[in-house]
Amino acid sequence: MARVKGSRNADYEKERARLLEAVRVRLLAPDGAQTSFRELAEVAGVSVATLRHYFGSREALLAEVMADMHRRGLPYLLAAATEPRGPVRESLQWFLQSLLMGWRMGVGAVHAFGLTASVGHETLGPVYVQELLEPTLQAAEARLSRHIADGELRRCDVRHAALELVCPVVLGLLHQVQLSGARCRPLDVERFLEDHLETFLRAYAVSPAPESPRPRRG
Repeated sequence: MARVKGSRNADYEKERARLLEAVRVRLLAPDGAQTSFRELAEVAGVSVATLRHYFGSREALLAEVMADMHRRGLPYLLAAATEPRGPVRESLQWFLQSLLMGWRMGVGAVHAFGLTASVGHETLGPVYVQELLEPTLQAAEARLSRHIADGELRRCDVRHAALELVCPVVLGLLHQVQLSGARCRPLDVERFLEDHLETFLRAYAVSPAPESPRPRRG
């Protein structure tokens, strides 16, 4: 029986996933965000018409790549948000070290692609924020909220605190890695993370309550 015109074949989702994987690898290359729709079709081994059949447009394809990257990162984001890691200092130190490790293992390339493709773009900009940037910030918010609830951090606007914790690190890593700042203005990233955490804790950590004065004997 012939397939009804306009309907999807049985392998549609499988082929769509294959195409997504092929173009994802190309888009994460240093110059990937500038790749044309025709070039992406060539990389995937299909015609422009076929790629358009599965994704509609270059803009829609890039948005789907960002959504796919979000899905791939969900287990790590969940751990960053909820995995117990001891008291506040150790917990936030682990969070920042995880961000650094993830960045070096490919997260940096993901953000570089997202930023390059999205800055100044009224459609892709919000997609980058929703799929890639906000999930990291929201994981930080969740971790900070737990320490606020435990009385280790003072009550505050947790969204502002998450921005203060995460954004300097992201900027520093972009500076050193994606922008090759390590060549002209190297930064000891590990030391920066330590200093940054100390500054953050001085601003937000709850000071231990002073001991009550002991009565004098005599």
